[in-house]
Amino acid sequence: MLGHLLRANGLRTEAARALLTGVAAHAMGRLPSLAAGAIGLLLGHLAHSTSWPLPQGGSVRIAEALAEDLRAHGGMLHTGHRVTDLAELDARVIMLDTSPRGLLALAGDRLPPRYRRALDRFHYGPGAAKADFLVSEPILWADPEVGRGGTVHLGGTRAATFATENAAVRGEAAEEPFVLLVDPAVTDPGRAVGGRRPVWAYAHVPNGDGRDPVPLITRRIERYAPGFADTVIAARGVPAAEYEAYNPNYVGGDISTGAVTLRQSLARPTARWDPYATPLPGVYLCSAATPPGPSVHGMCGYLAALSALRRHHGIRTPPDLSPNRKRKIS
Repeated sequence: MLGHLLRANGLRTEAARALLTGVAAHAMGRLPSLAAGAIGLLLGHLAHSTSWPLPQGGSVRIAEALAEDLRAHGGMLHTGHRVTDLAELDARVIMLDTSPRGLLALAGDRLPPRYRRALDRFHYGPGAAKADFLVSEPILWADPEVGRGGTVHLGGTRAATFATENAAVRGEAAEEPFVLLVDPAVTDPGRAVGGRRPVWAYAHVPNGDGRDPVPLITRRIERYAPGFADTVIAARGVPAAEYEAYNPNYVGGDISTGAVTLRQSLARPTARWDPYATPLPGVYLCSAATPPGPSVHGMCGYLAALSALRRHHGIRTPPDLSPNRKRKIS
């Protein structure tokens, strides 16, 4: 499917095909496929229209803004305690930002057998193995034009990317996996302090892969930017097998909270008229394991909230949650 799209749109050179294939590889699944082709077209369009923005000051700013907005609307945040059973929560409506496995852990014994079996069958995709670097200078790419991008795909040719992505789906560890790299200071110069700058990257690997990603990713960067290793001041890595400890939603390192296939894009986590509502009264699933799936759009939570408002409060028109203009929100 993806190859057909590339040819049909006039992308006849190998470089052009590799470009779009790298974007489609964000699906972290089989290539070519209908789901990956759709993602490639969407992200490719955004990259050449509105661009792929980075939050000024780092992704923590997004979390801070969300928390501030919640408090501005009267909400409260409780952190530092892991909920292990739904019985701990006393609320009319519970929104679970968890994977299907997380829902089973919290309330599996209370779910109807048919729904429980459907969650058990939910398929997780390849894992991400992440490396964080502190470097002493900008990455000196062999092709200086690459340095103009804050986000860089390291996959090689279309055929090479197809091979490594499909190997990860089959559970086979490739020595030269697809790597997505971000150099935030390219678009946010304030991230470079005293000549030092952060660089982070993750490799697509088999689900549950236990390899240390730092040398794996360093070798991939070195292939296109010789000498990168000499600029590394410090580095830390999180193998796919350990990513779940950081975020229980990342089962086996699957940062998409479920394989991005055509079926699981349409029926996520299982086929239901309202995929957000669980069989338990007042309990909703609002994670990336629900439609429209993973990304930074926030639509899973938004649509789940609309479902809860409609079912429990009779509200069919979304309320205006814009900040109170009389209240200063920095």
